[in-house]
Amino acid sequence: SDSSGWRIVGGHWPSLAIPDYYGTGPRVVAVIGSDARPGEDVERSRADSLHLVGLNGTGGAAIVGLPRDSYVPVPGHGKRKITGALALGGPELLMDSLQGLTGLPLEGYVLTGFSGFQSGVDTVLGGVDVNVPFSINDIKAKATLEAGQQILNGFDALAFARARKTLPGGDLTRSSHQGMILLGAAMGVKALGPASIPTLMEKAEPYLYTDLSPEQLFTFAVMAINADLGEVPNVVAPGKPGTAGGASVVFLSDSVPALFADLADGTLEN
Repeated sequence: SDSSGWRIVGGHWPSLAIPDYYGTGPRVVAVIGSDARPGEDVERSRADSLHLVGLNGTGGAAIVGLPRDSYVPVPGHGKRKITGALALGGPELLMDSLQGLTGLPLEGYVLTGFSGFQSGVDTVLGGVDVNVPFSINDIKAKATLEAGQQILNGFDALAFARARKTLPGGDLTRSSHQGMILLGAAMGVKALGPASIPTLMEKAEPYLYTDLSPEQLFTFAVMAINADLGEVPNVVAPGKPGTAGGASVVFLSDSVPALFADLADGTLEN
């Protein structure tokens, strides 16, 4: 920092015909949605949505969703649904669980709750553009959506992200839909341009919990919107439903370690 308090963390030089620079990849950040209702502790509720967002720093990116009911080791608590790690030990325990499961050098996390997500979509983004793959009528998730490309407001985006009971594939399909919302949000920010990001970060601050510094958030966001968003893989770690200890869980497939290893460079090749 100099005496003005500003520090250069990247650059955009279109007139010089040289590439933008906002740091190097690969980078992988966990994006977490808590099922905290208004008045509940976002950092001590169950994790309803879990995604790893990877960037390779040269235009490549990937989103890997993890089913909330994935039955995995949680440090100090044996094997259990990963959704419970957030409630048991906050973001730190959830990140420890993800670190152990994936073996990836996770940079940090961004976390929000139901009301924060809904408010963020409305007040920060002004809606999110999503191609809803099929009509959804899920009373529990309050989701009544027609199929097709549309701009979802906060209420409908949350409903789309939560619906699973009536969906083919259940939890795995829901995780894919959540990844679609992340991509739609990134495309919305891309349309506004990099210069909009500091203002968007300021607007989003009341709705987000993170261990990333403002510099990390800014450079990650700019690097993300500079990626070829139309080509970003949005996949869900495969698994099969089952039961453990009387609870419904998802047993992750044997191919999952290879999926995480593939993400280590910030994108997916296979």
